[in-house]
Order: sequence, then structure tokens, then C-alpha cells
Amino acid sequence: MSIPIEPLNATQLTAAAAEVLLDGGYVEAMVPTTDGSPGQRIFEDAYGIVALSVFDTWTQLLAGWHISQGSLVELMTDHLPRREPKAWEGYLVLLTPGLLPPNDRVALNELRNDTNRVRKIVASGVELEELSRVGEILLPLLPLKVDVSTPNGAVLIDLLPGVLADAGVDRGVAD
Repeated sequence: MSIPIEPLNATQLTAAAAEVLLDGGYVEAMVPTTDGSPGQRIFEDAYGIVALSVFDTWTQLLAGWHISQGSLVELMTDHLPRREPKAWEGYLVLLTPGLLPPNDRVALNELRNDTNRVRKIVASGVELEELSRVGEILLPLLPLKVDVSTPNGAVLIDLLPGVLADAGVDRGVAD
């Protein structure tokens, strides 16, 4: 006799995604949300900002993603000068344990391909049947795990300014 697997819920997805981001080097930014996007959580690292919004159903996600996006854009506009590179690296993660109706496949692809204002990562029920899949969905946001031997155990990115300077790039620009 097999035990039926309970579908994941929004709370489980939120916790799993937050754990993946935190383990990937992000920190959670404690910012109040007063614009109708309750439950949105904001994470940042040295390079970008991620807004995590989890909806109970696909219908709710489809109806409310633009509010989450507006909240992220407003936050970035209010707190990051345009010349700050991080101001151009906003990601909106939209997750739902709800199943995608077959006739909404086009809407899902359009949303995933919409890079207007911020990039989006979108996943629904079938893609998120197991918590382990959350990490796979968020891979584009995580640092590459490469095993590269460097002199004195240096981190590869720390060597880049020297390599660029050796190639004639101004050291200040390279840094």
C-alpha cells in the first residue's frame, strides 16, 4: 500500500526558496511592504536583488504578479541610484504549488520571457512537486560551483582585476 504524497503548500515553498537563497549567499532585506504585496520577501547579494512571491494558486499568481513586480521596481528605484550596477539586476521569483491549466501554457511562457523591468523566474505545481526542485528552479540566481585551483586559495573573482589590468584595462575600472 502506497502512501499518497501531499502536495506542497505556499508556506513550504517560501521556506525552501528562502533557505536556498540564504545558503547561496543572499541576505534577507527587512523592508516593509505596504503596496498590496503581502508575503513578498526581498533578498540581496553583492550583485542583485531578488523578490520572492509565492501564491497559493496559478490563478492568483497570474492575477497578482504585476503587483509583486511593481513593489520590487519601486523598492529598487527608491533605494538604489541608477549608476549602481545592482539597480539593473532585479529578479522576481514567482512560485505556486498550484497546477497550471493546459490552456495557460502560453501565459506561463510569456511571463517567463518578459524581461520588462526585471527578470522573472516562474514555476508552478508540476515543476515543484518536491522541495528539492526549488533549488533547481533557483539555480540561475546562485553562484557557480566550480572547482578551480588558484594560487594561495584565492577566490577566482578576486583574481579578475589583476588579469584585466595585465590586459591593459585601467586598474580602477577593473576593480
